[in-house]
Amino acid sequence: MKKIIGKIINTILVAVIFLAAGILVLVGVNAKSGKATTVLGYGFMAVQTGSMTPEYPIGSVIIIKETDPSELEVKDVITFYSSHPNLNNMIVTHRIMEITDDGDGTYSFVTQGDANEIPDEYPAQSEKIIGKVVAKSNLMEKLMKVRENPAIFLLVVVLPMCFIITLEFVNISKKMNEKTNEDDEKKKKQ
Repeated sequence: MKKIIGKIINTILVAVIFLAAGILVLVGVNAKSGKATTVLGYGFMAVQTGSMTPEYPIGSVIIIKETDPSELEVKDVITFYSSHPNLNNMIVTHRIMEITDDGDGTYSFVTQGDANEIPDEYPAQSEKIIGKVVAKSNLMEKLMKVRENPAIFLLVVVLPMCFIITLEFVNISKKMNEKTNEDDEKKKKQ
C-alpha cells in the first residue's frame, strides 16, 4: 500500500512540476511578445511599473481572471491592452474609476493607477479587457524569480524533475525484471 501511495505522490509531483514549468515558459514567451497568457480562464502577470503601488509593487505577480466586461464595477482592478497610441497595445493594470455603457453591448472604462494623480488619457475598451485582478500571488512571484535565474531554475526545477524521472525509470525497470523472472519461473514449472 505504501508503494502505491508513493507512486501516486510521485506522479502528481512530476505532473505539477511539468505544469508549472510549462506555464512559466508560456508566460515568459508571451510576455516578451506583449501578449497575456491565460490558462483555464486565469492568467499571471508580473507588475512592471509603480503605477499601482503600494497594493501591487514592481515585481509582484497578480492573478487575473477572464471576466465579462458587463460584470466589472468601479474600483475593480483590471488588466487590459492600452488604447494609447504611444503605448502600442501594451498591457496595463489599473483601477476602474468610471464606466460608460456605449449602448451597443460594449463599455468604456476610465482607469487610473493608484499611484497616479490623474486618470489614464484613453479609456479601456471592453474588447481590450484581459481580465479582472483577483489576487496577488506570492508563490508565482517566487517562481517567476526562479525562472529568471538559470542556476536556481536548474537546482529547483530541472534537477528534482530529473531525479524523480530517474526514480520512476528505476522502478519500472525493477517491475519489468520481476515480471520477466516470474515468467521464467512459470516456464520452468511447465
